Formats: sequence, structure tokens, C-alpha cells
Amino acid sequence: MIGQTIISLLILITIFFLAFNLGVKELGIASNLNALMIVLGGTICATLLAYPGKKLVMTSRFIKKSFAGRGEIDSTISTLVHLARINKKNDIRLLEQEGQNLSAGLIKTGIELISYRFTRENIEQILHKEALLHCSRYETAHKILCSMARLAPAMGLAGTIVNLIRVYEHISNPQDLMGYMAIALLSTFYGVVLANVCFVPLSNKLREFMDQDILRMDIIREGIMDIYDHEHPQAMQYKMETLAGIATNFYPSPLRLAVPARANQSQGKG
Repeated sequence: MIGQTIISLLILITIFFLAFNLGVKELGIASNLNALMIVLGGTICATLLAYPGKKLVMTSRFIKKSFAGRGEIDSTISTLVHLARINKKNDIRLLEQEGQNLSAGLIKTGIELISYRFTRENIEQILHKEALLHCSRYETAHKILCSMARLAPAMGLAGTIVNLIRVYEHISNPQDLMGYMAIALLSTFYGVVLANVCFVPLSNKLREFMDQDILRMDIIREGIMDIYDHEHPQAMQYKMETLAGIATNFYPSPLRLAVPARANQSQGKG
């Protein structure tokens, strides 16, 4: 982390050094690249100063997943109903085999816990903690995007100031003057566009996906406990589909309530 901070700081200094020293005499590709270098490069480097690189990679994965849509909830319900039918036959070995074929996730963890004959209370506690950990990762990714949305206009303003300084250096030369004035205006433009057309919508998209995934995790927890209780698969399916049909904004998810509560506890300890 220290190495990453030093490298990010050096790159940020280099970007502004180049911005002060690169010559651009007219509006064109060069002036666009100069402005983009300051805004985009500066935003990324400043973000890397605040967060580890692996968290930025995690954020990019979550953004990619956020465009998956609602189909994930439907496939989750189908998988849980299928596992409930197997468990209804009292074939714990077959259930364990099916669990091994699942991809890593909350369902796989729950089926393994049932196969290892954990108590109901222990299964519920472990699944809840796993889900909370996953939610905290979403919160981190959302904070990173919000930070980038704040940083982009600031970097745009920094680029504007840098190039206004260059304007006063070349005030006697109208040709150079127009080039640096163009970069100054483009820096502000790119900062505003990146923040409001890229980072803010992506953070909202991630928040919406997070709400859906919290609902999906609650469905999984309910489904796993129903499998443990040998609930009838049809009754299970009806219950989960009803739960999935409730609008997320009106759904009082225990995970949604638990994450802020945990944050308040940690602040209290500090």
C-alpha cells in the first residue's frame, strides 16, 4: 500500500509537471489529450492514493456485474427449488454432490453447512456474516465511485488553473494564447462530464444493483433455512417469488439495517 501511494503520488506530480511544460499552440487532438491527461489521470491517481488497487479492481468487477439484470434472482430461486427437491428425498449425499457442482457463493456455503450437519442457529449466523461481508464490499465500491465523482471536477478545475497560468505566460502571443485557453476550458468540461455522465450514473447503477443483490442474499438465506427445515419445494418457490416481487425500496432488509448499525458501532469504539 505504501509503494502504491508513492507511485500514485509520483505519477500525479508528473502529470501536472507535463501539463505545465507541454506546448500546445492550437485547438485539436493535442489539447484534448492534455486536458484528458489532467482530469482522468489525476482522478485515477488521486483515487489510488486513497484506496488500494485491488479495491478499484473489485469495483470494476461490481460495475460489470451490475449490468446483469434481474435474471440472477430468477436463476437463484430455480437453483434453491432444485436443491430443495433433492433434499426432500432425504439424500444428503446427493445434496452434497450438487453443492460441490455449484459456483462459489452463498448458496454453495449454505449447502455445505447443511451437508456437514451444522445446527440451524450456526448456519443462520454464518450466512448472515457472509452476506454482511459481501455488503461491506459493495459499500466500499460505491464510496470509491462517489469519491471519483467528487475528484473529477476538482481535477478539471486544477487543469483550468494550470492552463490559465500558461495563458498569462503567453499573453503576448495570440496563437499560443488560444491553445492554452482551449485546454483550460476543456479541463473543466471533461471534469464535469466525467463526474456527471460517468461516475455519478455508475454509482447509482451500483447502488441499485446492491439493493437487488441484498434482496437476492436474503432470498438465499430464507431458501437455505427452508431446505434445512425440509420445506416443500413448491411452498418454498411461492415464498421466494413473493419475496422477490416486493419492491426493494420498501423491503426492510436485515442486511440493509445491519450495515449502518455496524458502522455506528465502529465509530463509537473510535
